[in-house]
Amino acid sequence: MGGPKQTGESGLSHVEFGPEDLRLVRETVRAVAEQHVPERASDAMLAVHELAVNSIIHGGGHGVLLIDQTADSLVFTVEDSDGTSSVPRVREPAGQATSGRGLLIAQRLSDRLTIESPPGRTRVRLHLRLAPVAAGHAQHA
Repeated sequence: MGGPKQTGESGLSHVEFGPEDLRLVRETVRAVAEQHVPERASDAMLAVHELAVNSIIHGGGHGVLLIDQTADSLVFTVEDSDGTSSVPRVREPAGQATSGRGLLIAQRLSDRLTIESPPGRTRVRLHLRLAPVAAGHAQHA
């Protein structure tokens, strides 16, 4: 589909993806994460890859990745047209299941995972906390 597109304000990247674009999704996530949370770039890449695969399998074959920065986090949003009409839930897969671990993996590799299902859509947000500012410049919450 499309390649990464820069967005405004805190938006760091925007990628429309389909099955043929998973490598682009991983490369984009890695590049942004290495700039902001380098020690967690591999975790970010794997977690967002799992969310993108879920969008392809369960969300009509394609989705959109948005990467934003807030005051304290890097936020990866994966959104798709909900092809299943059900709210995804994080759960342990049954017995010897060979699939069904994507949301669980993403949750365990992130600091926070939220799932929203507005009508006809599914939106999953994965948050990674940014490293605290250096001691001399630390802000206390």
